[in-house]
Amino acid sequence: MSDQEKANDGVKPEMIDHGVIVKPKGDQWHVYFVGEEDDYETFDTEEDALNRADDMSDEYESFVQLLDEDGDVDGNMTYDDVP
Repeated sequence: MSDQEKANDGVKPEMIDHGVIVKPKGDQWHVYFVGEEDDYETFDTEEDALNRADDMSDEYESFVQLLDEDGDVDGNMTYDDVP
């Protein structure tokens, strides 16, 4: 097993490069994986959305990207520093 394979042991390879998006939409917050905008979970508060994104990113050792309503990046976090 290569060092790269050992470093990624137990992690879905596709999730290393593709993270979790948190985006407000109206009065709600959507959480979804990059490239899967149609398959999202909805939350009433940013805090609840970030908590779910943290769980998802921890599971896949991925990143979280916080977007504003226009889709512009409002913040980037790694799986171990989501508030």
